[in-house]
Amino acid sequence: MAENVEKEEVVLETPDIDTAAEEVCFQSSDVERMLAAIAEKNRLHEEMAERLKRLQADFDNFRRRTRQEKEELSGIVTEEVLLKLLPVIDNFERALSTAGKADVESLRSGVEMIYRQLFQSLELLGLAPVQAVGESFNPQQHEAVMRVEDEAKADGTIVEEFQKGYMVRNKVIRPSMVKVVSNI
Repeated sequence: MAENVEKEEVVLETPDIDTAAEEVCFQSSDVERMLAAIAEKNRLHEEMAERLKRLQADFDNFRRRTRQEKEELSGIVTEEVLLKLLPVIDNFERALSTAGKADVESLRSGVEMIYRQLFQSLELLGLAPVQAVGESFNPQQHEAVMRVEDEAKADGTIVEEFQKGYMVRNKVIRPSMVKVVSNI
């Protein structure tokens, strides 16, 4: 078997002239095909690079436009809030201008009316108070700053509110500061 291998090696080492010419032609057509494939790949690569550059520019423009729109929207929202609060400021100014002339009871009545007007304006913007006293403690809506024992009330019941909490469209923006029953 070793002899057969040696004979095959000798044949491979000394190719005949016709076979070598065919190999050169074959290799030449392979090279042409490969060069054409490389040229096609280079064209596709350049095309993809251009598309990538355009997409990047589009994304940068989108990001810039989005930032501008966000700033404009923020300005519009601020204007709307201020427009709703301006009548309250007007009423405060009227109340202050008559403060020296009016008695305490009419001044108190005027301030209460202004408070209601302010709160109604804020309610139109989505503001709502967090319910606290008598409710069960909810750490999402309440902040317990004090605990008290009270056998008459259930554990975790809120008995006093120190500072009101508020929500905007069901999202707590400030939790209520409360005293909670803790029967431990």
